[in-house]
Amino acid sequence: MKQFLTGLEALVTLVLVVVAIAGITYHTFREDGLLSQGFGKISNAYINHPLIALAATVAFFFSYRAWRQRKVSGTDTKVFDYFVYVLMAVGIYFIGHYTIKGEF
Repeated sequence: MKQFLTGLEALVTLVLVVVAIAGITYHTFREDGLLSQGFGKISNAYINHPLIALAATVAFFFSYRAWRQRKVSGTDTKVFDYFVYVLMAVGIYFIGHYTIKGEF
């Protein structure tokens, strides 16, 4: 019975993560989606507020560098687990949205 519940948990996790990835992909690459809106806002930020955009870019670079250094050094973190939990929550959101409104 425990093996069945473990398999069921893995299946539910997989379905929720796949639904989340599909939903994010759909909303990102559709016409007038998040990608086109994001590029417009990023280009406007660099034109209208260059110092803030530069500071955000530098902060992103150093955050990424620190994350990679921790990954290379082998310290154990729960970041991936939290990422999967967030994807599961997004999957629940998309399933609920589809159930209630009938659209993805």
